[in-house]
Amino acid sequence: MDMRRVLFILTLLCGVFALNAANPVKLKSGDKAVFQKEATAKVVIDDHKTVIDRRDQTADVYYGSQSAEEYEKFVNDLDRAHESFITYFNEKRKSGTKMTMAGPDTEAEYTLEVKVTLMNVGNAGGMVWGMNRKAGGAQIEGTMKLVDNATNETVCEFEFEKVKGLMAPVFRGRAISVYRYLADGLLKEVE
Repeated sequence: MDMRRVLFILTLLCGVFALNAANPVKLKSGDKAVFQKEATAKVVIDDHKTVIDRRDQTADVYYGSQSAEEYEKFVNDLDRAHESFITYFNEKRKSGTKMTMAGPDTEAEYTLEVKVTLMNVGNAGGMVWGMNRKAGGAQIEGTMKLVDNATNETVCEFEFEKVKGLMAPVFRGRAISVYRYLADGLLKEVE
């Protein structure tokens, strides 16, 4: 085997490892096969009072100190991003994934509880300097657990870290993007 073939094979292997390592969502415990069942899971996301990275304050304190309107705008932007998470998951799932996500007020067999423990809200700086498309994007870390509503038992649990969205000039765009990347990571992990 000549040196070019060896280098080509090594490059391919590195690419495969990089693709597998790229998913920020990892199964922590339980059986993810439940996502292959025809069922509905309501999505409940706990992030309105998450810790804001580099501010060492919860979102309600950080934005509330600016004004009540700023905090309300932050919450509204996140609520819109939650809807985007649900829509993206349902539209992008492959035929093997039969579970459907729904809003938090839906009657469902399961509940997907998403707990965001740390959020970097990002900035629009990357837009000004023409950096890569994720420079200045929001970033989140936390856990997700799927709970069977009939038994109140956790079926499976995931952890996610450094889920980074695309840059956008306004927070709403950054939030929507980061939650779409979270849905994408969950899909990659369960399919």
